[in-house]
Amino acid sequence: MLNDFKYYRQALGVNMLWNSYPIVFILRDGFGVGPSGSTFTILYWGLGLLLLMPINIFRTIYLPNRMLFACWFGFIVLGWLYWQYYPSMNGYPERVRETLTYVIPLLFLFASMYYPNDKVHIILIVMVFYSLLASTGLLYSLTRDPHWTFGERAAIKFAANTQNSNPHAYANNALCGILASFIVAGRTKNVLIKIFYYLVAIFSVGVLILARTNTSLIALVVMALIYMTFHGKRLVKSVFQIRTLALMGVVYGIVAFLLSQFAFASYALEVYLQAFISRFGKVIYTVTGVEVNQKSAEIDYSSVNRIYSFKYVFEEFLGEGSLGLILFGEGYKSQFFDVPALEALVNQGILGFILFNSFFLVMGMIAVQQFFKPANDLSLFMAYFSIIVLIALFSGARPIDLSMWLVYVFYIRFFGIYSTDSSTKPLQPQPA
Repeated sequence: MLNDFKYYRQALGVNMLWNSYPIVFILRDGFGVGPSGSTFTILYWGLGLLLLMPINIFRTIYLPNRMLFACWFGFIVLGWLYWQYYPSMNGYPERVRETLTYVIPLLFLFASMYYPNDKVHIILIVMVFYSLLASTGLLYSLTRDPHWTFGERAAIKFAANTQNSNPHAYANNALCGILASFIVAGRTKNVLIKIFYYLVAIFSVGVLILARTNTSLIALVVMALIYMTFHGKRLVKSVFQIRTLALMGVVYGIVAFLLSQFAFASYALEVYLQAFISRFGKVIYTVTGVEVNQKSAEIDYSSVNRIYSFKYVFEEFLGEGSLGLILFGEGYKSQFFDVPALEALVNQGILGFILFNSFFLVMGMIAVQQFFKPANDLSLFMAYFSIIVLIALFSGARPIDLSMWLVYVFYIRFFGIYSTDSSTKPLQPQPA
């Protein structure tokens, strides 16, 4: 443990960079720590880089996934060229902020190349506690927020605007907690520690329901279906073993006891689950016109915006645009669609569309490979979590976005990287 302390420090830096917002929102907007706005976020990323960097930089470096790196680096070079030579008609972006968009991800990639491939399991262990801290901090902050009312999605309102928040950050963080806890528990021999990881996973499911984001809940269902496809038979077989049944009984007893002591928690979960079902029905009605039930026959305005984005691309940009416009796009950050796959086409033309979306095509191919033969536990985690990243390709963020680029760098450095140590056995359902 002591010999691995430096790797735990570096693993904390990795998590602070690729999953930064849940803690940033708690400290900055929940507790009012530090400067407001993006300044605090940049300082937080800077601290993460300091923790990640080794004391001695003249040591072994580990290469990233070359295919993912080639796709992403080609796109950021194209983005930089557009920024300098083909700005949008809407004006020139702030130079300092835009420079940091390119510099910080490259620094993250450079620093992460010092992290050894045979220690990546430590990143998952730290992720469990990092995610737990963020989820616990979220619930505590909500109890102190005078502007938050029961029934809203669980998120911390930005200090600059008490009406806006980002529940997706906490929903995705809860997904991290669920996946990391189950994977780490599968490697743990100590029964008490295994129970702790399972309780963290169940707690994270509760936070995910409270955050009430469609994409994260759908991604969780898809992840479960994929897992059952690959491990269903072994899972059923292991469930009916005596030690596994005993472990399940202990976990169920602890959860039942906690819910009985905090009756409000079980009521809240039930209310939020019903609210999610209702909102999901609105999304289906908005996109297809199919009425799931009488209450669902309402418009979901976030889905409307994405429908308009699709219409603009196919009816105006591709339908009425000139050949030159389609080839080269409308300029750097000209349009904001909340659909990155299409925004790359409109703003940076055919080449931008190919470079940006090829990154996700390669990611999907590697994910399929990792489902069958994972390089390590972290790559297995990333294969499942890639589902939410791929969903975001059509549901949120921008193609040139600092926070998303940090997630991409995390994948570039660690996804599908096989260690020289081949002693790690595949993770399979097992008795307690």
